[in-house]
Amino acid sequence: MIKRYHIPAILFFLLYTSLLFAQKSVYTFPFENTYKLPPMETFINTEEIASTYQTYGNLYTTEITGLGDESMEQNSITMISDVKAMDAFHFLKFYMEEQLVGTGGEPAGSAEMSIIYFHEKYRFNVGSVLNVLTFGLGTLMGIPYATSVTDVEVEASFFNDANQFMTSHRGVGRGKKLVSLYSTSTRVTNQKALKKALNDLNTKIMSDSTLLKTQSAEADIQ
Repeated sequence: MIKRYHIPAILFFLLYTSLLFAQKSVYTFPFENTYKLPPMETFINTEEIASTYQTYGNLYTTEITGLGDESMEQNSITMISDVKAMDAFHFLKFYMEEQLVGTGGEPAGSAEMSIIYFHEKYRFNVGSVLNVLTFGLGTLMGIPYATSVTDVEVEASFFNDANQFMTSHRGVGRGKKLVSLYSTSTRVTNQKALKKALNDLNTKIMSDSTLLKTQSAEADIQ
């Protein structure tokens, strides 16, 4: 029989273990804002993200004959799915909703975000030399043959109630990953770069006196 005084210790151990091994969201940020900007309308420039990540779509145009033999054109577009571009969209969405602006009350102005730069490249590393010296045997053994480097730049623009431009900030980030024959995906590298870019951007936004004054004025009104 388990002694009564052992039960709290067992429960604490089980709770601590579950928290230790709990899976964090991929979109968890390396920071937590103690305060946020006042409620704003938030927008994400999906067209610029698609262009930056070179995710293009096909435009279809059809002609329809309406009443009185009048012809009309109807356009529809189908975007090509790209996991990196979708990750970028979700990172911006969760940042704006969870970290940037507060909730409750009437929106005061608006904020728009986008990814304005994305570049992915590969660099030689020590594994590259080893693979050459071993005539490719190192590659088959899983030795990394290159280092993937991803650079991104995010931009946030702010507008007042009259839709007049107030200010904008940019943040840059870089992600790296060793690439091997059995680990070629660079999606995680893109996610690392996005997190660092948003961390850089967030620091600049939260130290902007213009936006802070807007926040203070909103707090005084409430």
